[in-house]
Amino acid sequence: MARIHLRGLRTVEEEPISLSSKCAVCLLLISAALAVPLSSGPAHGSAPPDKQGARISLLIATGMPGGTYYRVGLGMASLWTTNLKSKGIRVSAAISEGSRENIEAIRIADADLILAENLFCSTAYHGTGGYKGRPLEELRAIASLWQDTVHILLRKDLVKTGTIKDLQGVILATGLPESGNRFTTELLLKTIPGGIKSVRMRSMSSLAGAEAVRKGTVQAFDLTGGIPVPLVTGLFSESSVALELLDIPDSSLEMLKREGWKDVSRVVIPAETYPGQAKPVRTVGSANVLATTASLNPEVVYELTRALFESLEYLATVHPACRNISAEKALMGMDIPLHRGAERYYRERNIEIPPHALQ
Repeated sequence: MARIHLRGLRTVEEEPISLSSKCAVCLLLISAALAVPLSSGPAHGSAPPDKQGARISLLIATGMPGGTYYRVGLGMASLWTTNLKSKGIRVSAAISEGSRENIEAIRIADADLILAENLFCSTAYHGTGGYKGRPLEELRAIASLWQDTVHILLRKDLVKTGTIKDLQGVILATGLPESGNRFTTELLLKTIPGGIKSVRMRSMSSLAGAEAVRKGTVQAFDLTGGIPVPLVTGLFSESSVALELLDIPDSSLEMLKREGWKDVSRVVIPAETYPGQAKPVRTVGSANVLATTASLNPEVVYELTRALFESLEYLATVHPACRNISAEKALMGMDIPLHRGAERYYRERNIEIPPHALQ
């Protein structure tokens, strides 16, 4: 299986990676398209993609298997490659640790497209937060997609208050170091008594975290994703482990905003979303953004945007979170400029573009 390494985009042949081990330095090719180097020609030039038989190969950085980014990114790559074949456009999808790594991949041109939480897109573009002094001024939005929702699971026998305060003293499986999930968890833990020091965090992939919960090597597990997250559904369906989703109180929500997560919002996971979930769970979430850079050919981005919104029925079969995607809501929850190619599409649809999204 071909593996594309983030640093330098060199391709090697080797055995598939063990998902229980850290893969911070690599991206694994997962789309139906063949492994090819990123195009340095038409995609970043001015010639439209359908002239003179131009062939454009793009890479979208997604997330880890078991997560929403992975499934949706793979679905997007498939629909683009199929629907835009006549335009000479093919898209491959790649595994990554998530938002943080995806931002860095697009910064150094190891990816052409990324899925990332708006928190990371916003701070990277403006050069604030963890990107202070390193603004990514080339970053451009294509669309705001679904709302990523924080899921925190704890063994039922350890639940006392039903809130994240119950994480004190437990071992928590959380996201890999370069993931948005890990960053979100660290922010959340600052809002409970004792803060981060009161919880023993173990960084691992979502699939490895779920397995650790099953084996009992950790007592809690957290991840973010569009509702419902298939991995969470699977865990709640198993009789071998009894888990409960924890509430995030209003006090934590307000503290998150003070810590710089300004676009965070209250999200309620409805009762019965997951097997045995008897009551609604009050948690938090934020928008996800499909992003690229200003240098990507506007005609290419226009075609990607058009094909995306013309294929929403297909995407809804890829992951339920995609049912919330629409052109009418595509400019909500993000505060970085739109790419010119995407802007053209929204203008054709007579969708009002907020001033902050214009370059």
